[in-house]
Amino acid sequence: MTPHLLVIGAGPNQLPAIRLARQKGYQVTVTDFDPEAVGFAEADHHGVISTRDADGTVAFAQRTHEQWPIHGVMTLASESALAVAAVAEALGLPGISVESAWLATHKVDRQRAFREAGVPAPHFRSASALEDGLTAARALGWPVVVKPVDSAGSRGVQLVQDEHQLEAAVAEIRGVSDRAEYLVEEYLEGSEHSIEGVVLDGQIHWAAISDRNYDNKHRHPPYFLEDGDTLPSLVFDAVATSMRQAAAQAVRALGIQWGPVKGDLIVTDRGPLVLEMAARLSGDYFCYETIPLHNGINLLDIVMDMAVGQTVSAERLQATSTRGVALRYVWPEPGIVTAINGVEDARAQEGIHFVRLEPRWQGLAPGDRLQPATSMGERVMSVMAWGRDREEAVHRAEQAVATIRIETRGVS
Repeated sequence: MTPHLLVIGAGPNQLPAIRLARQKGYQVTVTDFDPEAVGFAEADHHGVISTRDADGTVAFAQRTHEQWPIHGVMTLASESALAVAAVAEALGLPGISVESAWLATHKVDRQRAFREAGVPAPHFRSASALEDGLTAARALGWPVVVKPVDSAGSRGVQLVQDEHQLEAAVAEIRGVSDRAEYLVEEYLEGSEHSIEGVVLDGQIHWAAISDRNYDNKHRHPPYFLEDGDTLPSLVFDAVATSMRQAAAQAVRALGIQWGPVKGDLIVTDRGPLVLEMAARLSGDYFCYETIPLHNGINLLDIVMDMAVGQTVSAERLQATSTRGVALRYVWPEPGIVTAINGVEDARAQEGIHFVRLEPRWQGLAPGDRLQPATSMGERVMSVMAWGRDREEAVHRAEQAVATIRIETRGVS
């Protein structure tokens, strides 16, 4: 029987999952709140439902299941773990519990679970009103980091220096999230990293640790702008072991016993601390292009097979190669675009895996207006390069970025 996969989300970030499923011969159904979602045209069936509407997604899945039995459900690069878990529970499919999905999505409850389980993590407070946030910030000590409880891709995440900035930050969070509650965390200095893997047969298998590149971290304050990542990591073996142990503690604290796990960590003078742990695959190419290019492990392919109940061998989570890989972004100055040059020259350089306009900027042309970036999701272009080692990959990626010239003029 041909497996039938439900993919929650049908935007550009989910296209790799939709296309891989079709390549594998799966029947594919997708959901998205956008009636013009690009993934609809590439799926067999679709439904217009918000990825955060768990009840609506379950109802749609049950109706679809009656006509075309669904064998698995998953997502990619979308904070929709709750909808995925709810569908899996309703249809008896492989997945995690709804409770674990909630903890892996709700930033405040996740940090509470970390604290209760002794997971090394930043000090934090929860807040709802502005006064709550002020009290929390004073207790933690300025500056602080504020985050919506349910956003992804750094949307609404800000470094807040004082009471005046906190008021503006809370107002912005209200536009990003429907939830009144928000997270207030201590601000930490240190190297930041991503870690991703899967829980298979109750065992956590980490596929890779990367060094997140924050050379442009404070390019547009108060926002944090990541500038890609690099593999292999520069952390010492002992630190990497501590990072894997801390991340595993976080997975267990959330009760995740199956499927994808994706974490962010910071290494400080207190050791590795877990910033986030999600029960989903990552976006930004990491799970399906960066890691495979680095060591041959394709987490998207593995998790897709797990989702439809196929037997997956732990051997597929063993590295088969070691390459340096660097992902870097193109951040033009804000303003009206006047010229775009060097893109094809960058693509032609040795070791360049790809040069791509990001989805929201497809068709970028002179006359378009670029606003100041407020999250990493607003980058204009991405470059990925490989090399015999880390240094060669970084050199190639940064050389390609320097070749690309997106010129703008300011607007008075």
